Amino acid sequence: MGRPDLTSLPLPVAVTQLTAWFAPHVPAKLLHPHEKISDAELLAVALLQKLHKVPYFSRWWKLLKLNHFPQFPSEPQARIRLARLTGVVEHLATKVQCLDFVAVDSEPLPVSTFKRAPRCKFRGTRHGFSTAGPMYGFKLHAWSALNG
Repeated sequence: MGRPDLTSLPLPVAVTQLTAWFAPHVPAKLLHPHEKISDAELLAVALLQKLHKVPYFSRWWKLLKLNHFPQFPSEPQARIRLARLTGVVEHLATKVQCLDFVAVDSEPLPVSTFKRAPRCKFRGTRHGFSTAGPMYGFKLHAWSALNG
């Protein structure tokens, strides 16, 4: 059984679940009286924004504040606190899990034809070769464990 699809859950339930997952990993700090939500809740809301593919944080914050969480702080305060939590997010994103079995596969992701590569403006793209011949683009590395 894998993890639940957080985009199909109601937002308050998804925030509560993610907060419970994040809470042990967020360093303990004094919650000041003027801070209306914890750091784990703030990280949960930021992750849900990415999962729901909402491009603008301001619109996502306004949607949550108006419809689900009126007790949330102002958007600028949330942005400042999220910026301070960058180190925690980097630590959680780079944390390595102990896996018994992993399947790794790679696949080329061409961005443009090889001939038009000098005019391509994508950052991080490289020249390379695949079984179909020369390509210009990215290389996708996919990891899959037994539990998904």
